[in-house]
Amino acid sequence: MILSPNPSAVDTQLERRHFLKIMAGAAGFLSIPAPLLHSAEPRGSLVNWGRVKFASAGADQGNWGVHPQGDLNMVDYLSANSSLQISNKWNVADVARIEELAQFPFLYMHSEDTPALDDTARANLREYLLRGGFLFAEDCVIGRGTHGRNNRNDFFFMGMMEELPRIMPEAKLERLPNDHPVFHTAYHMRGGMPHMQGTPHGLYGLTLNGRVLALLSPSDLHCGWTNGYKWFGADQVQQALQMGTNIYLFAMTQEA
Repeated sequence: MILSPNPSAVDTQLERRHFLKIMAGAAGFLSIPAPLLHSAEPRGSLVNWGRVKFASAGADQGNWGVHPQGDLNMVDYLSANSSLQISNKWNVADVARIEELAQFPFLYMHSEDTPALDDTARANLREYLLRGGFLFAEDCVIGRGTHGRNNRNDFFFMGMMEELPRIMPEAKLERLPNDHPVFHTAYHMRGGMPHMQGTPHGLYGLTLNGRVLALLSPSDLHCGWTNGYKWFGADQVQQALQMGTNIYLFAMTQEA
């Protein structure tokens, strides 16, 4: 059953339309080559970035919230390399509360362990996506020795590959080809999804009626955003930030 939007809650479709109106004054931004819309003066009102809070199957129930500085570094890069004005604040949206999810047109979901979503969480994520919200879910690879596992086990990615079809069974979940617009929105990622660590599964899109509702990847861009210069080097950090920019702009500007 398709859940109807609750008119008493913030409608993410309206927030997204407001964002598009802000960007409409930016002289055909989709056709401008990278870096996109570098501007000394941001336009419009602040847009908020949100991280999803949810339970995991592992013993560490705080796994969803690791390294918030990585999110803020990504926000700083978006602000410095575009005319966007995104609030540099780490916001949390509890998956158990649709009114919290609905405050954000874009939500980031990140973990090492398998997600443990109940029926309420699935229903809330479904309603959020149907209202026009966008979800980027990304695996944080478990390092060797952590929980007795190794860095080849992409538990969160594999779990979300099962959860997204449960949340939206009428949508199509498939790996996106390298010529998909998300790889070329602002920066041309000719090799497709940049990869930080773990198994290179690529980038998967959940699509319904021509709109990508969610993206899922095990590539761990977030580690590149967080401490990438130390862990991976400057080139990979740049790729992680550029791909994050592409994902955010694609999510916020695609045709509904």
